[in-house]
Amino acid sequence: MPQARSANGIAPLVLSVPRLPPAHQPRPRLIGRLREEDCRLRLLCAPAGFGKSVLIGEFLRECPAHEQIIWLGLAGQPLSTEQLLLRVATALTEQIPALPPGQALLQLFSQRDQPIWLVLDDYPAHPSPELDACIDLLLSQPLDGLHLLVSTRQRPDWNLPRLLLAGELLELDSADLAFDRNELERLIQHLAPHTSPEQRDQLWTETAGWCAGVRLLLSQHGPQAIAGTHGSGHWLRDYLEHELLQRLGPDERECLYALAHLPKVSVELCQQLWEEGEGARLFEQLLRRHAFFQALDEHGHWYRLLPAVAQALRDRLTPTAATQLHLRACRLFVSAGLVEEAVEQALCAGQPEVAAAYLERLSQEWLAGEQHLAHLLAWRERLPTELLESTPRLLSLNAWALLLSWRLEEADPCITKLARFLPQPDARRNRKLLANWQALRGCLLALRGDPGDAARQNCQAALTALPDEEWMPKLLCYSALAHISMAGDEPDNAVDILRVALELARRQGSLLFETLLNLDRLRLLLLRGELSRAHHLLQQSFALLGRRQTEDSMLLGRLHLLEAELHLLQGRLEDAEPPLRAGLRQAIDCADPFALHGYLTLAELCSRRGDFDEAFLHLREAERQMHCGQVWRYCYRGAQLVQSMRVLARQGRWERIGPIAERIQRYFEEPNPWLAPPDYPALSLNSQLLHARSLHAEGRLEEAEQRLLAVLEKSRQRHFNLLACDAQLALADISRSLHRETAATLEQQAREEALEHGWYGLLSGTAAVTAGPIARHTAPDLSTVPPASTLLSQREQAVLQLLAEGFSNQEIGNYLFISVNTVKTHTKKINSKLGVKRRTQAIMRAKTLGLLS
Repeated sequence: MPQARSANGIAPLVLSVPRLPPAHQPRPRLIGRLREEDCRLRLLCAPAGFGKSVLIGEFLRECPAHEQIIWLGLAGQPLSTEQLLLRVATALTEQIPALPPGQALLQLFSQRDQPIWLVLDDYPAHPSPELDACIDLLLSQPLDGLHLLVSTRQRPDWNLPRLLLAGELLELDSADLAFDRNELERLIQHLAPHTSPEQRDQLWTETAGWCAGVRLLLSQHGPQAIAGTHGSGHWLRDYLEHELLQRLGPDERECLYALAHLPKVSVELCQQLWEEGEGARLFEQLLRRHAFFQALDEHGHWYRLLPAVAQALRDRLTPTAATQLHLRACRLFVSAGLVEEAVEQALCAGQPEVAAAYLERLSQEWLAGEQHLAHLLAWRERLPTELLESTPRLLSLNAWALLLSWRLEEADPCITKLARFLPQPDARRNRKLLANWQALRGCLLALRGDPGDAARQNCQAALTALPDEEWMPKLLCYSALAHISMAGDEPDNAVDILRVALELARRQGSLLFETLLNLDRLRLLLLRGELSRAHHLLQQSFALLGRRQTEDSMLLGRLHLLEAELHLLQGRLEDAEPPLRAGLRQAIDCADPFALHGYLTLAELCSRRGDFDEAFLHLREAERQMHCGQVWRYCYRGAQLVQSMRVLARQGRWERIGPIAERIQRYFEEPNPWLAPPDYPALSLNSQLLHARSLHAEGRLEEAEQRLLAVLEKSRQRHFNLLACDAQLALADISRSLHRETAATLEQQAREEALEHGWYGLLSGTAAVTAGPIARHTAPDLSTVPPASTLLSQREQAVLQLLAEGFSNQEIGNYLFISVNTVKTHTKKINSKLGVKRRTQAIMRAKTLGLLS
């Protein structure tokens, strides 16, 4: 245990530095900040349970032996200056000087010739003015070797701005002290390793890394405590009673109990909730006391109570008082333009009719923002069916929500029920309702991939009839028409359609719909292999959402998943994983069926690494999520099967691929071929390509070649350049198996095209996918393939070869008779062309691509 040390090295006093708790999680990132900052005051200011004392104890255990520690545990209780002087003098084994308290304290510390850490743990929220003045004086004097470590739940009334300007202040608040996601995962692994991923996500959402909350919810009852079941919530309630509620006045407690029922609060809202402005005063007092409120915006206007704390305190308010509160808050949220919050408060107050009336104010654009789709789907479970179907606008809103979530079996009858409201009182309203029905019907048929031209006809009719103010259904129709063109034989039409739609979205100033349309453009660019343009459009789309003052989780999730796919196409497996995990988490939180894309990409990533069991687990989880989300089977089943075929191919289990491919292909054969699902327009061609490779592996070379030639022709017609290149590589394998002289030329052409466009993922994945019984004996040695002259110059190839052999820049310059700066220039160009950032990555990429001898 750390000790106070005198000048001669004797330890006269054992100090109460707290022991580290069981299952302690080291905080090197915070210890590093405390140690790196050379300042007089290190202030830890946060509510109870954020590990302030533990962090200080962990930090002090690393202090050198010659540094003296004075730990004063104040327990939040008032302390007089006389008591402070007595405790410091006792620790220093000195007499108290006969001077005023501040001067006496200065003299005690000025007499020391060794570094001293003065710890004021749990500094009181209401100290005497004399104590504050005494500490302030101590901080204002340049005492060499004296450092203050202060933990508190309320910022002290010291001259902190002056210390900050002088570089003498480091402050860590609750956001800094909370566990990050990795620290949380390590703690869960120690306390409750069998906690499911969903429960871990819920724990993160409920606690936001609040240290004490995480431990209390996990330590006694494990994962079930997260949901507050089996009586485990009493631990958290007891903790809050001792550490928070006993420190508040009666009025403050009542205010806190009420605010626990609201999704967000502000000073203005509290002022109107309580008469005579009393609520505003109480709320500001709670903020000053750090009563577990989190800021929801950068301006500090809106706050929310930490969800775990709010859940623990909600039963303190009587049901009658809670209902009255919800009704008042409902009216106030509506007047502030916060319709979503108003709907939730109306439902909590048991007023479904009021909630339905507020729902009518929402638009299709609202559905695309934040996590609104998930919220509306949840409200559907709480609202009576007769209310949801009571007006055309409510029916339309619910139908669009069901279409966005691919719940087509529910969307179809919902759209049909719009006919009950025809005819309308006048011709204009009649045309408007009919056009909205056509828009919904056209989008439904496009999502279902129905054979025939009914989807296109309905969308085009809706675009003609919809009035200018109905621009959102128009944009969704344009998107559906673009999907139809991509899935059919008219991909060029999709470019023109999306250009018209983008102009309309921009003229309406809708950043959400502009981003939504960019997702369609990104899909088309990836199919065409225009990866550089896709990267720029991806960054532009992130920037568009960044201009909004909200967290648009659904669209951000989709962008992250497409970013991961882009990295995979470029062969950057490690770069793909972070956006992939983030995007999948956001998609699940938003009830977005695009989560399917995340699971399939995870399966692809695992199979490329050779972890086939994990890949199939992701595929099964994808199917489970689609079932739970009531997603229509056709929207996900084909894509899931194609990805399973890819995994089987990498395993060499070719005999299982043929039956799957034949089952898929039945949907796309004449006389009434179905359209591919909107997000997988090349599904049929991918299935045929994998089928052809399986035929090749089984020795049915001529049949495989005919299929591949058809895939190659179709892909080139539709400008699916990546797929065409993949087909040509497969044709080269077949030609080599047939001992044709054209095999090497075919392969070299495909490789050079892939290298030129940065399709490194295609090349790195080819050998693994084609490693069947025949391919294993006939696949070429990548190192013997001629280097792509279109990718690296002769000089760059020479530099790359020497880099791979371990030469330094100076040695390469001497060997090639060029300067070191020229070597560095060549190295930068090599990294750029190979799509990497470091020398080691360039060497690995070059080996994969066969560029090194």
